[in-house]
Amino acid sequence: MTSSLPRPRPFRNRRAFRALRAEVLALMTLTSLTAMPAAAPFGPAPQSSVTLPVTVPLAGLRAAALARLPDVLASVDQTQTLAGGVIVVHLTGEVRRSGDLTLVPEGDGLRLSLPVNATFRAAPTGLGDFLARDFTGAAVVTAHVTPGITGDWNADLRVQADYRWTAPLSFELLRGVSINVQTLVDPQIRARLAGASEALGAAARSQLRLRERAGDLWARLAQPWALPGVPDGYALIRPQGLTVTPFTFTPDAASVTLGGSFVATAGLGQAPGPVPPAPLPPLKLGRPQADGVTLDVPVTLAYPQLSALATRYAARQEYRLPLPLSPRLKVGSVTLGTPAPGRLNAAVAFTVRAPLGLNVNATVDVSGTPTLDGQTLRLTHVTVRTRPSSLSGRVLGWLADARVQALLAKQATFDLTPELQSARAAVQARLPYRVANGVTLSGQVDRLALRSVSVEPQGVVAVTRAEGELDAHVDLR
Repeated sequence: MTSSLPRPRPFRNRRAFRALRAEVLALMTLTSLTAMPAAAPFGPAPQSSVTLPVTVPLAGLRAAALARLPDVLASVDQTQTLAGGVIVVHLTGEVRRSGDLTLVPEGDGLRLSLPVNATFRAAPTGLGDFLARDFTGAAVVTAHVTPGITGDWNADLRVQADYRWTAPLSFELLRGVSINVQTLVDPQIRARLAGASEALGAAARSQLRLRERAGDLWARLAQPWALPGVPDGYALIRPQGLTVTPFTFTPDAASVTLGGSFVATAGLGQAPGPVPPAPLPPLKLGRPQADGVTLDVPVTLAYPQLSALATRYAARQEYRLPLPLSPRLKVGSVTLGTPAPGRLNAAVAFTVRAPLGLNVNATVDVSGTPTLDGQTLRLTHVTVRTRPSSLSGRVLGWLADARVQALLAKQATFDLTPELQSARAAVQARLPYRVANGVTLSGQVDRLALRSVSVEPQGVVAVTRAEGELDAHVDLR
């Protein structure tokens, strides 16, 4: 019986190697899918951020101010000598609160308003009650309250107090003899306002607890995070900075936002233990890097683990070549490593089987640089080296067939979109997820986008980015 297979020639050997290379690239590409659960752009690790809004209800500040503003703000009970000592007047009365204290946003702070009224009686001594006079006055006490942050991460309030009398607090006892009670009560009212200012500042500090919250956030920010959807995965968090925004106001509250920036790098295996707290950085006022959190985490897979994953995947595959005798190609093992910076090498051991007892084993080293074409993974600058136990001439002839090369070339690239969609669903199903003590990751992952791959001494880094709206909720109670 005459074989219909072509005789192998030297140039066909090169074609066979190229075909085998395509097959190995497909296996390496499929292996990379195991890195999908993480998120981050390749290159220098980007900064991420987590924000913590801190709010003080204005009702609490209002109550603190009222506690230092009694019903009677000022009182007078004294004798005055007028008209060069001719007239002696006994003056009595008081200034009382006449309405509710209000705190409303105004410019860069708050406006405090408190209506008051005054009732007084002036009775000349020895001249009879017919010269006694009763009189009243009204005023609105106002103060502009400007909150700020001190260098030691504490809240502070600057209160510029003033008030205007809507009805003059003075009267004419006799022609040319006037009594101005306003000058008598002003020092008392201003002293009451100073006490209210102190109360406002103390209330803001105690209710905001800004230094305590900033220190707690700073300490939690440094702790390792568990990664959702990554078995035995963790992220090392390196804090980069801490900011606090200027105060903002609503009709009901005053708020600041603490923003922590950090760099996250990830690994697999046993996560490191807790990190001792570091001192707070110097105060920095400004807007946080981003709203919510952008979590970009490179995931490193060690070569022994990658090799085991690749071998398990390849062991489930067997290719029937469209050739006479229908030979089959079966991969036995894949061992991954890096022969040089930035290059990935796969030592692929395989077997070609065909009827009539043909059973050929071979090992080929395929090296290349992983690159991305959209959501498709390819290798560029590929080199192939065959181990000393090379392929037989018959097998070379089979692999040189154009139909076989077309089959293998089709497998040499892989569209990762379906796997990314599956990984996105897996990650979304784990949210909200407690990544660390007091820190919960939540939100919506609309898409996992493959950003890049790289080859590092410790393993292959595959990178995805979670696109959507992710937030880190920080519970500092």
